[in-house]
Amino acid sequence: MTEENQAEHRINIMDTQTDLLQTQTETEESRQDGPQVAGVMERFVALMIDAGLVLVGYQIFLWVLLKFYAPQLEQIIWLALGVLIPFIIYETIFTCGGRSTLGKKLVGIAVVDVNTGEPLGFFRSFVRAVGYVFSGAILMCGFLLAFVDDHHRALQDFLAGSVVMQARPKGFFEKVLLTCTGSLFVMIFSFSLYSQLFGAGSWVQKRLVLQAKDHLEQIGYLQEVHRTYFGVYTNDLLRLSLLSGDPVQFQRDTQKVLDRKGFKIGVSEKGYKITARARDARKTPVYYPSR
Repeated sequence: MTEENQAEHRINIMDTQTDLLQTQTETEESRQDGPQVAGVMERFVALMIDAGLVLVGYQIFLWVLLKFYAPQLEQIIWLALGVLIPFIIYETIFTCGGRSTLGKKLVGIAVVDVNTGEPLGFFRSFVRAVGYVFSGAILMCGFLLAFVDDHHRALQDFLAGSVVMQARPKGFFEKVLLTCTGSLFVMIFSFSLYSQLFGAGSWVQKRLVLQAKDHLEQIGYLQEVHRTYFGVYTNDLLRLSLLSGDPVQFQRDTQKVLDRKGFKIGVSEKGYKITARARDARKTPVYYPSR
């Protein structure tokens, strides 16, 4: 074989390495140019926009309802939970079939199938919408999964087999703005949630005060029973608990809703006065008969 033929069949190692490097670079660029997983903060911004949109409409409904109807505390709690229904409907309709909710559209993200990248159907969109309820019901732990999962998938995404992707490219300033806004929303939401669940003015604390008042009313009823049988009132709580029919449960209920300190029964020939403190954050004083 002549030298010219040998040169034609000789393999150039440097050229081969160059082709491999170019192929890897093109592959990485194509991945970067393709759809990217949505970040946690921009997802949270979209959720706050959507939740706010539904909440405003529901508040208008409640305002009209309360104008003509005065519900009890238990009914108010159910009415407050009723906002979940329009939210689930809204999320279901505007997630299936390639549609996007207003918040996601403004932020530039979309929900797709985790395996195929195709839009979700109606049923899986409904499952994902209900998944929001489960994510929030377990003290928001379902949403915290998005911080640790590689694809930022929250509980509702695992339930529906979905992932949230970028729907359009974003510039540097838009990314910074969404990150800062999302961080601010997270801090405000966390503080608000803590205040509503554990703060002194939350509905949970008000419920504790109401339970304390109800229990004092039961004690007052037992006082009347005691006077009917024995002709006098008593300041002995144990005697009153024996009249309840289940003294062990009565004592448990007393310890559950009333603070140990501050409980007192004042008795006279004509009447009695019960003072106590509820087991809320403020240790609110409660009385029976009420002042």
